[in-house]
Amino acid sequence: MPGVWETEAEWRRLKRELGEWHARRRLADATGQHHSQLQAAHTLVDGVLDRLHGPITAMTTAGAHVSEACRVHDRRLAWLRRLWEFLRVRLDQRDDAVLGPVLRAADEVVWSCYREPFASLGIVGDGMAGPPPLPFVEPGLTPEVFPQGLVPGELRRDVDAPFLRAALEQLPFAVVRVPASCATAPWWLVHLGHEVGHVVDAQLLGPAARARLVDGCGLDPATAQDWTRWSGETFADLYAALMHGPWALWALSTAETQDPAGLSQRRDSYPPPAVRLLVMAHALDRLGAPLDDLQTELARWQAVVDADASLSASAQAGRHVVEALLTERVQRSSWRDLADWAPGDWRRKALLPWSQRLTSRPATPEPKPRRADIRAAVAATVMRRRDGDATPTAFDGDGIGADLLAWLPALRERGTRGAAGVPTAVLEAQCAALARDLMDAEPLP
Repeated sequence: MPGVWETEAEWRRLKRELGEWHARRRLADATGQHHSQLQAAHTLVDGVLDRLHGPITAMTTAGAHVSEACRVHDRRLAWLRRLWEFLRVRLDQRDDAVLGPVLRAADEVVWSCYREPFASLGIVGDGMAGPPPLPFVEPGLTPEVFPQGLVPGELRRDVDAPFLRAALEQLPFAVVRVPASCATAPWWLVHLGHEVGHVVDAQLLGPAARARLVDGCGLDPATAQDWTRWSGETFADLYAALMHGPWALWALSTAETQDPAGLSQRRDSYPPPAVRLLVMAHALDRLGAPLDDLQTELARWQAVVDADASLSASAQAGRHVVEALLTERVQRSSWRDLADWAPGDWRRKALLPWSQRLTSRPATPEPKPRRADIRAAVAATVMRRRDGDATPTAFDGDGIGADLLAWLPALRERGTRGAAGVPTAVLEAQCAALARDLMDAEPLP
């Protein structure tokens, strides 16, 4: 039967384990790579723990009433432990011999894509919207982002039914799932540009702005409703194009079905695949990006759309939507400017030196790395992967993958990542809200 001693002991255990983990991770993070994420995770969980402790120490008697109160406190602590385990595992994966290299590479790709617009706006230190997204590896075919405000399913699994009603509404930072296959095929890290686009959208654009842009396109109500619903994914596709040029589109085309029936299949969050691909191609065309390597694919997608009047109309509407997104300004800067966009960077001629350079492993970190170098190295490797389709038996996937995993950390931008310090007011509000939700979900008897 639970009692005050057991509940207090469990609180002390969680507090001690959290502190030991925080100290160990700080020692392991010599470069400050995950400084703000680690600080945010520890501050959130520790702050909630402190808020839960007062009611626990207030129990000074025994009996059935106190036993029931202890059960409630134990369930609160169990849910909070689940939250910590969720964050802990994703940071600790970097200690794994197999997952560590791909996550160190993914960290650089995510940072390069995430930091670019904030750097263009001159936003530094505590002006950033908290820690950058954290990549983690999980079995799955495609990347997926869980931004603040979206709770991953595993956190919703029951500790006790009342706690489902107190599900966490905000993680302290976004987490980005990296498919486990990237450990052997790291060129697919190119898909992270799309996932980071969702986080950038949430912080610099948002659903209301996207809905306004769609409304301004003069579409009929049903079409406007579709593209408002699809606009989040459409912006993420546009952002991926800005981060990796046409190589992001080619990578996306390999993830989408190539079957004509599947290419026309209607979906909920995304346009039909052929429409989605053509709209992304239109965005690249308006950006002046080279599409020479995609002519065969473009013709196939266009044929699918031309055969269906509704798809054709939807694709035309989508072109208007991406044009509206491209003309939208954030603090008087266009998305071209925010992404430091230069169409010539994505031509074969520009990427070939990177393709050749990657074959020579870096002996030391680059003395003056640029964020764009990360994206260029990934794009050059995607280009080599695409070329490998022509001669699959000669494609050296192991060597190319190892080259990329060696180079990306060597191109690391210096300094700690994220805000100079975790935004205290934001974390304090999160701590207070989570503690309140946990206590309100199942009041003490």
